[in-house]
Amino acid sequence: MKLKVEDVVVRLGSRDVLKDVTFEVKEGELVALLGPNGSGKSTILRTVFGVLKPMKGVVMLDGKEIGSVESAARILGYLPQDTPITNLKVLDIVLLGRTPYMSSSLRRPDESDYRVARKALEEVGLEDFADRVFSELSGGERQKVMLARVFAQQPKIMLLDEPTAHLDIAAQIEIMEIVRQKVEEGKSAIVAIHDINLASSFATHILMVKDGKIVYAGKAEDVITEESIRDVFGAEVSVRRYGRGVYVVPKLKPVGGQKRIHVICGGGSGQNILYALAEAGFRVSAGVVNVLDSDWEVVSELGEVIDEAPFSQISDSAHERNLRMVEESDAVILANLSVGWGNFRNLLAAKHAAELGKLIVVNGTPFNQRNFVGESAERIYEEILKKAIVVGGEGDVLDAIRKLLG
Repeated sequence: MKLKVEDVVVRLGSRDVLKDVTFEVKEGELVALLGPNGSGKSTILRTVFGVLKPMKGVVMLDGKEIGSVESAARILGYLPQDTPITNLKVLDIVLLGRTPYMSSSLRRPDESDYRVARKALEEVGLEDFADRVFSELSGGERQKVMLARVFAQQPKIMLLDEPTAHLDIAAQIEIMEIVRQKVEEGKSAIVAIHDINLASSFATHILMVKDGKIVYAGKAEDVITEESIRDVFGAEVSVRRYGRGVYVVPKLKPVGGQKRIHVICGGGSGQNILYALAEAGFRVSAGVVNVLDSDWEVVSELGEVIDEAPFSQISDSAHERNLRMVEESDAVILANLSVGWGNFRNLLAAKHAAELGKLIVVNGTPFNQRNFVGESAERIYEEILKKAIVVGGEGDVLDAIRKLLG
């Protein structure tokens, strides 16, 4: 089933809160609505569901305009952002999702409704919670119950408004995994969400909303950029790419007069150095490190990183960026890293830093014990040592930097 929203304008009071909104959602798609508070994400969901009526434009399912909420209730399942706390039992709440299927005169569930509701609880992992009181559950458990209510409705398209709000990271991932599983079974979902990384991990498509308009639309790797996030959220971030995935981290604002120290590391060899440099007030960067490497995780929090896809050799473009970073830095540190063909070019970048007279080498372990390239790497390393400041351990790095920088 295909949902089409075409040129929709919604006015509340004297203000247009949605402006010419157009998009499509096909079967098997999980679409994330990204945008700041007040951008129009919730309004889009409420309009699709029929709670709000467009002043202009149309919402269609398989080419037919959606009528009342009642007529669409077997097709669209809506989870609002705010869930009222009640002392009803969990099963009774889930059974509310069966309302569109109950006789209009009796409005009482039959055996088939109970069967569907219990299956919905099983799908969210709460099959033993049927007789629990809703108000006594944790935030994550309550959110799963509300999802089960939507599942019990057996909709073709799920409209979920901030389903992961106020949950810890484990609960957020679990909720999104449950939604993705439903989508993989042939449903569709539109999810309003704040967390950009969560959206990029689970969504097949991203709609970025600003001031009631969809300003960017497409796959995460195409639309989530430093420029688009600055435009929509007004935030300065760094966007890391790994394969077809993206990962967003805050961009630390440089303090005037700080010196930049670039660390050539990998495999955890740079962690302690990076933390020590940041605590000492230096601006830090690192490269080239593979995405999801432990050093990558650290420098993503602390500064800038030149990265490469997981388990990949350093590419020409990453190597060139690393050389430029070496040239732009006030000092460069070659950590006590192991060298293989995958990161061999890091040794060349260190040689370049040594030739510029700005390299400090942490020579903690004999190089022949961490050299997996052979004689060519050995020769380069020997050349590096002749032109660099050499220290025996990480604890000597700060003193060496002060000596180098005068």
